[in-house]
Amino acid sequence: MSLENLNTRRLHADRAMPIRVYNTLSRKKEEFVPLHGNRVSMFVCGLTPQDETHMGHAKTYVAFDVVARFLRHKGFHVFYLQNVTDIEDRIIEKMQKTGREWKDIVNQYFGEYLEVMDALRCNSVDVYAFATDYVDDIMAQIQGLIEKGHAYVAEDGSVYYDTTTFSGWGKLSGQKVEALRPGARIAIEERKRHPADFVLWRAQKPGEPAWGSPWGKGRPGWHIEDTAITIRHFGPQYDLHGGATELMFPHHEAEIAQAEAYTGITPFVKYWMHGGMVTVKGEEMHKSLGNYWPVKAALKLYEPEVIRFFLINVQYRGPIDFAPELLDEAKRSYERLRETMRTVEAERRRAPDAGKADHSLRVATAKATADFDAAMSDDFNTREAIAVIFEYGRVVNKALETGVGRGALDDAAQAYRTFAEVLGILEPAAEGADLVDGLLDLIVALREDARKRKDFATADRIRDALAAVGVILEDTRDGVRWKRK
Repeated sequence: MSLENLNTRRLHADRAMPIRVYNTLSRKKEEFVPLHGNRVSMFVCGLTPQDETHMGHAKTYVAFDVVARFLRHKGFHVFYLQNVTDIEDRIIEKMQKTGREWKDIVNQYFGEYLEVMDALRCNSVDVYAFATDYVDDIMAQIQGLIEKGHAYVAEDGSVYYDTTTFSGWGKLSGQKVEALRPGARIAIEERKRHPADFVLWRAQKPGEPAWGSPWGKGRPGWHIEDTAITIRHFGPQYDLHGGATELMFPHHEAEIAQAEAYTGITPFVKYWMHGGMVTVKGEEMHKSLGNYWPVKAALKLYEPEVIRFFLINVQYRGPIDFAPELLDEAKRSYERLRETMRTVEAERRRAPDAGKADHSLRVATAKATADFDAAMSDDFNTREAIAVIFEYGRVVNKALETGVGRGALDDAAQAYRTFAEVLGILEPAAEGADLVDGLLDLIVALREDARKRKDFATADRIRDALAAVGVILEDTRDGVRWKRK
């Protein structure tokens, strides 16, 4: 099968294979059909930049980066929006403790967040929307909710959402107003009419940043910023909302209540996706528990690709129980995958026109590409997709031992590029790598010439020099191959 025919086959398979998404709202897998043709509006709850980005953050944002990548791979035009909560209680607390300006705190930690996301190859976000840039939108929504009878102004000028006025409260999480215990993930405040009510506008306290409003100086509540941002960019309804499981209640429940009460349009979001948590020995990763691991610290010990591989080697809805030894295991596994891909790239430059294993490798390539697509189309199951790549790698290595031609290896290289494009791992070699690999081929060939001349001193010197820079030589039935450590 030619590369052109393989790509044509893959394109038809992509179009035929529907994507199925587990929708938290319906609690079942549904076929993914955007509201407007092949345009996808996608929002993921973003960072509150008040401390270091940790592995729990990384799991969420790597997972949804893969979602955006796969949707684009399938031909959808994705607009990926992520908010930044740049004013919030913890930011103010840090401002008061350190004496720093809140904007300086935000700029520091958001800058660090962008650095680690770039290292982890999370590059699919189109817009980062800062909450304080949307204060006018926020106030307009709050005023609309007051006028519709869904919100009330307290004595101090704070504004609260009245959850008893919204019949759909609890439809995402299953948490009902009547069953809510005071203090169950909702702040207890005397100004509330009901324990489940939540703040839309927080009246200013001495020393806090504030904005003018019809109800007095204050700042936005946490939940209202997301609906203000998404309604500004997407309108009253959009396709996909992602976030960590722990945000389902009350945060995402509050978003639905605000938006649907304000616009009168349901559902606010067609598909809700929630990712599993990172735990440590069964406990949620949290700084107060002493089990908190910043991504910057992890990056000092492991390559970014290894961390990303570790995080996606579980389906996004599943939890990860974190331990450093599991990252060590992930490193070994990832290096096996990468070595096979690099061997394919190296061998196809020097392969003959045809080989004994061409047919079997081409069949395996077509199957692996289809199986990979099927795994990813089944609720973005990255774990199964990675299993497909491992199985394919075993076939590839066997074909290389048997003997394979350039055309079949070109098809295999294209398959690996597809895996890399979607998962953000197994990235193509950096610019200039072909030149380096070509020089290594030449050096190995010169060593073989020296051996044939029985100039073993020169051959050994070349072998030792290559080993010193991490290049290992292996004897195969087709001659000597080199590989990186």
